[in-house]
Order: sequence, then structure tokens, then C-alpha cells
Amino acid sequence: MTRRSQRHRTTTLPFSYRNKGVGFDLDSFAVDDRERTALELNPSQTEIDLASAVSSSDSSAESDWSTLTLNGELRLPEDTVQAVFPEDERAQPPAKLYVTIRCHETIYRDRTIVSEAPTTPGEYDVELEIPKDTVRGTVELRPYLVRTEAHPREEPNDYADQKNFRVASGTLYYVVVDGGEEEERAAIDGERVRFSQNAHLPDGNKLYYLDFRNEGRPKLWINSDHPRIAEVLQSRGSVGAEARMRDVILDQVSYGVWVQLLVRAGTAVNAEGEVEHEWQEMVLQTFVRNLYDTSDVSEATHRFRDDLSDPQTLPHVMQRIDSELQEYIDPREQLIHLMEEGLQI
Repeated sequence: MTRRSQRHRTTTLPFSYRNKGVGFDLDSFAVDDRERTALELNPSQTEIDLASAVSSSDSSAESDWSTLTLNGELRLPEDTVQAVFPEDERAQPPAKLYVTIRCHETIYRDRTIVSEAPTTPGEYDVELEIPKDTVRGTVELRPYLVRTEAHPREEPNDYADQKNFRVASGTLYYVVVDGGEEEERAAIDGERVRFSQNAHLPDGNKLYYLDFRNEGRPKLWINSDHPRIAEVLQSRGSVGAEARMRDVILDQVSYGVWVQLLVRAGTAVNAEGEVEHEWQEMVLQTFVRNLYDTSDVSEATHRFRDDLSDPQTLPHVMQRIDSELQEYIDPREQLIHLMEEGLQI
């Protein structure tokens, strides 16, 4: 079974991809302004339980926290670069290196850029900040090497040639930040309920509904009239068919949710470039710089607001939103995992 899965993994994509092409080690963590603490992980350990550590590092510490910082190292070997880039690009690979930060329970995704293009073989220090108000339960961390330039070629070959194609990845870590005993407030509340029995929810077979009746605290409703889907969404595992199906469903839901949140946040920006609610600021901080390829959040926010309000630019900004969310969510990855599971059934 293992050999069959590995063979399929190498042929699923139409270009060379290294699933374990980026080395990733975490060696320490810090909570807020407390001292850094070493992580003593076993060689194959990928789950890191920091629930008690973030609550208090000693008996006198406060039980609350705001930011968890993880430190470590990424390693990009020479053989990975040789495997995923043609010879004429290997000296200065057109690629960036980043670590994704994902939390299923809050539908939160972010990434930390470790190296901009060109990214050459070597070792890179990494520092990952996880804000408490964006996550709950378990946070997933994984590194990716991503192509940054399109390079169409006349003759077919084994290399990716489009911008934003991921060409290598590394170890997936699961960081437990709380035990789930206390109900922390996520950036967006979520609840499963039967739509057919609630007048304020839409009729029909809708899978989800994003409720803005309280603009300061949007709520995501999942329709439990579909019991099998609701059951899969409650799956807590990280491998197996149910976990893969859960991830694909969550990708579909999160795409629609992020589109709505982005448009709502962008149209709420005032003349000074400010918004009223915390979730709006979080959404803008996460996306607008990438939408306009700038590091200036204020400039990107103003441009986003203007583009949404102009019928001439609205179709173009929606296209940019679609492109950014496809990279941000990367539904292809979860679909590939699901197909791999299906081939083994």
C-alpha cells in the first residue's frame, strides 16, 4: 500500500514536486514577552502540545496570553533545487520560501515569508507568530517552496512553469495551543444548526451561511440538515479519508467565507483608511498587501476600497481576489490528498 501511494504521489502533478524537499525543524518557543523555551522533540515528532505552556510558564504568570512565537530553521537542499528547476534557473531560483499557518476550527490561514526570490539552497532562520485571537485547538505549520515567475516553454518538460505553483514542501507540524476545555472566542463564531428549523437561515440545501446581522461579530452557520457532511466536519484526525474529505469541504466553505469577508471589509473602509471592527482589520491585514503587491497596508487598503466602489475596476479586483484566495487556500493540495486516499480504498 505504501509503495502504491508513493508512486501515485510522484505522478499526480504534471511537473516535478518534492513532498519532503524542504527541511523544517522547530527548536524553541516563547509566549508574549516571556523567555524563550527549548523544544525537545523526538526525531519523528510532529505534534507539539503547548496548551499548558501558553497558559502559564510558571505559577506566578497570568493565565492569559496574546502571541505564541515559534523559532526554528528551514533547509533547502541543493538536490531539491535541481529536481524542481531547469538548469538555466538553478543559480538564481525564481522562488520564495514560506511557512503556512492554518487552524481548521477558526478557518484561519496565514503565512510567514522566510525568503523572497531568488531563494538559493541553504539554511534559513524562521520565526512564526501565532496570535491567540485567530486560533483555537490545533494549529498546522508547513513550509513550501513556491515558484514566483512564469516561464512558458516551447517544448514540454518536467518542471513547473507558472507563477505561484508550489514545487516543494516539508514536515507538517501540529501545534496544540489549548485543550478545547475553555471556549475561546475566535475571530468569527461558528455553529452547526438545522437550517430547516430556523427562520433566520436560508431555505433549501445550503451548506453554510455567513450571518452579518451583528456586523461587529459575523457568524458562520453550518447546515446540520446534511448529517453526513456535519459528521465529517467534526472529524479530528489528520490522516485518512474522513480527514481528507473534511479538508476539501473546509476549503470550499472558507473560499466563500473569505470572499464575503473581504468585500464587506473593503466596503467598510472610511476616507481615512480605517474600519470599525476588529475582524475587518484582520481580514485587510491578511490580504490587501498581496492583492496589490505592496508592503504598505494603508496604500493597499485605500486602493482596495476605491476599486470596489468603481464599476470599471470591480471586475478586475474580484479577479485578483479569486487568484489570491486560490493561492492562499490551495484547494488543489487537499483534492490531491483526497484522490490519493481514494486510490487506496
